[in-house]
Amino acid sequence: MSARADVGGHAAEHQMSASAPFMAAALVAIISWATPAARRQGAVVATAALWLGTTVLVMIGNLRVVDDLIATGNSRTPTSAVPDVADHSLANAAPWYAVVAALLFIGAMRLHRHIGNKATIGAVFATLIVPPWFIPGAGIIVVAAVRAARQER
Repeated sequence: MSARADVGGHAAEHQMSASAPFMAAALVAIISWATPAARRQGAVVATAALWLGTTVLVMIGNLRVVDDLIATGNSRTPTSAVPDVADHSLANAAPWYAVVAALLFIGAMRLHRHIGNKATIGAVFATLIVPPWFIPGAGIIVVAAVRAARQER
């Protein structure tokens, strides 16, 4: 554990990206709280679980890169100077899987009329415009905000 806390450069970037499932879990919890009916709809539950699962893949892929960089003595190497010593395949692919899963989740929420057309368009736009290595499935933030605002009314 202490080795992970003592990283910099490229390894630190991957370590920060590994936090995706924690944000995803919070957003799914907010949506579940604000949309009780969604908890009983198979498509919504399945796509939420799929999105959560893909963010776990994001975490696993990024932590594998961190471990590889630590093992090769590159735990503080800047991104511009890091040698090709870490397997980035899962860390590079998983955020895109999360984008697809987020779009399916947004679609399921729209299909069951938990969000309207404007919220759907905004959520899809956010998912596609925000780079997935920053926030994989950013449109779910829009869905959570819309559902929480409706719950408060």
